Amino acid sequence: MLLAFFLFVTASVSTADDNLRTNRRLQTYTQPSDYVNLMLERVNLERGAQGLPALCANSKLQEAAQRHSDDQAANNFMDHTGSDGSLMSQRVTDAGYDWRGVAENVAAGQIDVTEVMDAWMNSEGHRHNILGDYTMLGTAYAYTPDGLYNHFWTQDFGRSDTEHCDDGSTPTTSTTPSPSSNADQTYNSTSSGDNTMSAPIPRDSRGTSSSSTLAPTPLVRVATTALTVMLLLSAHIT
Repeated sequence: MLLAFFLFVTASVSTADDNLRTNRRLQTYTQPSDYVNLMLERVNLERGAQGLPALCANSKLQEAAQRHSDDQAANNFMDHTGSDGSLMSQRVTDAGYDWRGVAENVAAGQIDVTEVMDAWMNSEGHRHNILGDYTMLGTAYAYTPDGLYNHFWTQDFGRSDTEHCDDGSTPTTSTTPSPSSNADQTYNSTSSGDNTMSAPIPRDSRGTSSSSTLAPTPLVRVATTALTVMLLLSAHIT
């Protein structure tokens, strides 16, 4: 009887773990309207808690962010540099955004807005971008059923003298100091379960003449349940 009970409990736990893994691999959102406002609200909640002005949505930044998330999902990779060699600042410029400052947070593996924002806010560099001297935000999610990550996230932040909010309002400026250097990348990777992930090797083509590159930070391994996640950030100021 005791043996039967033990086998039942073991089987139940195994089934629950399998279900959790399966659920994490399912698509969370099917269209931007499912998550864009949720992300903007969470970002502004974090900024408001620090006495910072709210960001507004900008469709050009949204386009740049979606391009990168879609690219990573389609090609199953994780990096700030696109599969076509594009850098964050180039993608924002290609979308027609006339910027004075831009920054990007990228993540993969987190299933929803709450999980990815918690991860970003617990990472100093990504938190710095979220609370940075920017006025507009574009955010994107993309999904693929293949590979380790499944879920791909991008936040593009912008500051501009000429661009406008999607709702027609005027962006609220901040007195927060700009970053002292133009960080091209910082890595913060966590992994667990059966998957092991290393930070991508910086490419020789990364960065521009106006940017400096920070060495990758050490990998941080966190005991989470059957997932592999990765965070990246990038910023350029002019």
